[in-house]
Amino acid sequence: MNLNCTVSFDKFNDAYDEKIGEENKYRQIIMVGGSRSSKSYSIMQKMMLVLMTRKKIKITVWRDLKNVCRTTIMEDFQNIIMFNPQVFKDFRHNKTEGSFTYIPNKSRIIFDGTDNLGKVLGGAQDISVFNEVNRMTEEVFKQVSQRTSERVICDYNPASDFFIEKFRLDARTQFIHSTFLDNAYCPPEIVLELKRNEPWEEGSYEVVGSEVWYNGMPISPNNQPPINIENHRIGTINEYYWMVYGLGLGSEKPNKIYRGWSEVSLELFNSLEYESYFGLDFGTASPTACVEIKYDGDGTFYVYERLYTPLSEINDSLTLVIENQIPEIKKGKSILVCDSAKDLYLQLLRSADYMAIPAIKGQGSIEVGIGIVQSFNIKYVKTAHLDAEYNGYSYTTDRYDKATDTPHKKDDHLMDALRYVISYTVKYLGIKF
Repeated sequence: MNLNCTVSFDKFNDAYDEKIGEENKYRQIIMVGGSRSSKSYSIMQKMMLVLMTRKKIKITVWRDLKNVCRTTIMEDFQNIIMFNPQVFKDFRHNKTEGSFTYIPNKSRIIFDGTDNLGKVLGGAQDISVFNEVNRMTEEVFKQVSQRTSERVICDYNPASDFFIEKFRLDARTQFIHSTFLDNAYCPPEIVLELKRNEPWEEGSYEVVGSEVWYNGMPISPNNQPPINIENHRIGTINEYYWMVYGLGLGSEKPNKIYRGWSEVSLELFNSLEYESYFGLDFGTASPTACVEIKYDGDGTFYVYERLYTPLSEINDSLTLVIENQIPEIKKGKSILVCDSAKDLYLQLLRSADYMAIPAIKGQGSIEVGIGIVQSFNIKYVKTAHLDAEYNGYSYTTDRYDKATDTPHKKDDHLMDALRYVISYTVKYLGIKF
């Protein structure tokens, strides 16, 4: 069957089929790399072949949010099986369940979100696929993995380090690195756009592991490859974009808003005998996010993510979700600083006897709030969403790629909730900075 396979597919297929005797060599296969390297598409191509050759096998595909899973990677799978009309005819699509069944052998693939905790905890499968696994918590990953009898497969763009990285030392885990150069079907205009970010002369350096090397050693301020003259001439060089989306390597954004946060364990956070304050940012299609913070009285805030789910995905009322999932928010006692733009939800919480307080808003409040947060030492319990927002929360840039004073309004729900509650504690509770 002609699948228009890429080098990324070949790498993944080889790792998937490699055996030790009659056993699979790798329990986990992790695809990591840059933009348009066909990581997730290659995985779905292989999953189609597995479904067609294995009897009554069950594959689950996970993303952090169910609606995103079904509008991204599920659409990739559907496009793959539609490529061959005969193959497509043999698949039955259950739109409600988000599944495809291969009729000849009853094998099935299901697309869901890890925000559906019941599905995560209740199901078992032969193969699990985690799309953009860096958006998920380690606990959810473990819960699904221990209910998976054969293979665990992941893909992600390397924007930051997270729990998956520790598997690099595991002999039964294979990491596969790929870039857009491994995808012969990447549109030429997109290849050109990606290459315009390249800061160094093409071919003058090499990628060694997760680093760029020049003259036999990692690049540094004193060891730089020759500059890419053409990209310098037209002013398109962007080292961060080239490192992450071109080479598929981790790199910190130069316009990142918060820096220097450190991690603490959940056990340590729970052991801190300081008062808890809560921040809440409302979202209907985007996540409703809640953070719990504790202040040590000496310049350090401790932060823990408590909720990250769109209201459209919540079956119970908001008040019941808080009551069941965050019982530490005590009615009539705990301070809960909320997004003041959603007055209806604010009043709903107040009617349930929560001390719901509107966040400080108005001209310049975001910039002032960010400045307040930046003035404190922040320690946080690392979760997938909180870590992703911390690493991705950035200022917008102007046409010269210089950072402005305006935060980029994307994936900032926990960052907003954090700013609400810390700003409130400083202004009204006398916390000094």
